Amino acid sequence: MDDHTRGAERNRRAVLTSGIAALARVVQIGTLLITVRLTLKYLGNERFGLWMTISSVLAMAAFADFGVGLGVLNTVSSAFGRDDMEGIRKAVSSGFAVLNFIAALLLLCFFAIYRVVNWADFFHVVSPQARSEAGPALAVFATCFALNIAMDVVQRVQLGLQQGYHYGLWQLCGSIAGFFGVLAGIWLHVSLPVLVVAIAGAPVFATALNAIHFFGSVRPDLRPSWESVSRDAISQIAGLGGLFFVLQMVVAISFSADNFIIARTLGAVNVPEYSIPQRMFSIIAVVTSMLVTPLWPAYGEAVSRGDMAWVRRTLSYTLLAVFALTSVASAALVLLSNRILLLWVGPSIHPPFMLILGLAVWAVLQCVTGTLQSFLNGSSIMRFQIGTHCVFGVVCLAAKFWSVRHYGLVAVPWATVITYGLFIILPSVWYVPRLIERMTTKVLPTPAIDYSVAEF
Repeated sequence: MDDHTRGAERNRRAVLTSGIAALARVVQIGTLLITVRLTLKYLGNERFGLWMTISSVLAMAAFADFGVGLGVLNTVSSAFGRDDMEGIRKAVSSGFAVLNFIAALLLLCFFAIYRVVNWADFFHVVSPQARSEAGPALAVFATCFALNIAMDVVQRVQLGLQQGYHYGLWQLCGSIAGFFGVLAGIWLHVSLPVLVVAIAGAPVFATALNAIHFFGSVRPDLRPSWESVSRDAISQIAGLGGLFFVLQMVVAISFSADNFIIARTLGAVNVPEYSIPQRMFSIIAVVTSMLVTPLWPAYGEAVSRGDMAWVRRTLSYTLLAVFALTSVASAALVLLSNRILLLWVGPSIHPPFMLILGLAVWAVLQCVTGTLQSFLNGSSIMRFQIGTHCVFGVVCLAAKFWSVRHYGLVAVPWATVITYGLFIILPSVWYVPRLIERMTTKVLPTPAIDYSVAEF
């Protein structure tokens, strides 16, 4: 297969994966909106609040696999680019072993403290029914969470092989099954822990079926086995995963502290004035991420093959397309923001124009650089990203605290925009073209192993 044919196949798979992912997300959001309304009425405010609180606590543990899943993805995509089937098998089996070890360790730690903590007091619930359900509901959530980590390898392998549409279809089935499970639970008047089994267990069950189908019928040659577990592969996956973990933590802290800073500086009463418009603009980043993420493993495979012409062309076109689309979408939201917010939450929220404009500019910058970071992540260029993001994170947090005290709520997005431009965008504009030039003129070793930018 020549480079042109391979490039066309990469594009086809990326478009197919993006389309399925978008459909799955639409169904997921739709079922979430419906189930929230139904369960709020069924459970009441306190039990529903308990459910949402437990969900939020576990959402904060989203990085509990320590980046191992992303390490598997990059290792698989790199080996796929070299047509190294033995390397893929070792990555799959080694990743499966590590992820199962992490899941078992998390469950062991959780149940070690489960009986010594009064979960009803921990979540501050007072009604007898809510107090009796707090611990069991958390146990169900934690078990589903750990099982999802254990089986995460199938999703990462499918993405690494540029077959993420398989996972998207099963994710779609899981969302639909969870929706009907909630309806059945409400109809049968089940307890909160049983309802949690329906909504949190259905996606896990769908992932399990995906693993059985993929490793049993689609790619039985990649089925995890102890014989294929490799110490070198584990070291490679853990090393790369550790770098991804650090990057994820830095990004999460930098971008998730806004509401905390506002609450600490101006009071919690001012948080909705920022957080609600921010959620409106975050839809742009969510949609863009669904469209761009499938290119991550495609870049890794193309770099591994040395097909830098496709990398240059795809990166250039994608950056231009994302900039154009997000600029139009952000401008539309700026113009329609007052009407949208009025229809959404009523007349209680009146964000200043400069706050709305700052959120719009940030949405465009975030999406464009996210596109660039898909290339860097796929190529395993981690230390450059970690270095720039660590500097950005420290300066950004300090700038937000200072500017909010002096200029109020409108300063939050602008502090992010300015510091992001100085410490992320400018270094990337200087570095990435030179990186691609070096990649083009030099035959690279395995990208998933080469963590240091000095090697380029």
